[in-house]
Amino acid sequence: MKTGRGRIAPPEGETDGRRRRGAKARAIILDRAMDVASVSGFEGLTVGSLASDLGISKGNITVLFGDKKALQVKTLDAAVEVFSAKVITPALVEPTPLRRLRRLCHGWFDYVEQRVFPGGCLMYAAINEYRARPGVVQDRVNKYREAWKALLARTIRDAQTAGEIRADQDVQQLVFKLTAFQATSNTAALLGDVKYFLLGRTMTKAAIIEAEVANRSGLGVKPPARRK
Repeated sequence: MKTGRGRIAPPEGETDGRRRRGAKARAIILDRAMDVASVSGFEGLTVGSLASDLGISKGNITVLFGDKKALQVKTLDAAVEVFSAKVITPALVEPTPLRRLRRLCHGWFDYVEQRVFPGGCLMYAAINEYRARPGVVQDRVNKYREAWKALLARTIRDAQTAGEIRADQDVQQLVFKLTAFQATSNTAALLGDVKYFLLGRTMTKAAIIEAEVANRSGLGVKPPARRK
């Protein structure tokens, strides 16, 4: 079996040889499946093509994952685990809500820019692919979409409570701006539009600064000068 890029690590401490081999095979298959889904879409992810890519039988994949839909869902779950490890977990150690918000947003841009997946942010790609495809995969996609929005909203509210973001800032409006910049920037990155991608990063930073309490640490947005 061909090995993957190692983004999914098999569980440690497993002493049963059969289970350990199964966990290792599952990790290798998911690693390849995420790359395929990021480029060809989840609908382009099939048991047959994946088996051919990895040099294993379709039966082995079916035993580990079940049918195509189950494979798609497990691949999405694995991609979100990678996203969480690369973007969310590092941000949560920041000491203040505002710094966590900045780290979440700018960490997302780093994640796309570093091409963790060849097709950019797999979550936004899945949102676009399944926007009109009802079913179990769309349900899972929407679950992760709502979780990301909720995390941003909760972090903004915490920053308001801490006196770092203006109390009159509409939380959902700011979340809308930040996620809209991400969705547009992901497309720009995939199409090689570096200027538009960088503009998305700049606009994200500006939106957060605009929401901060005025003149906080010299970073707030100063009110316009009155005309004489």
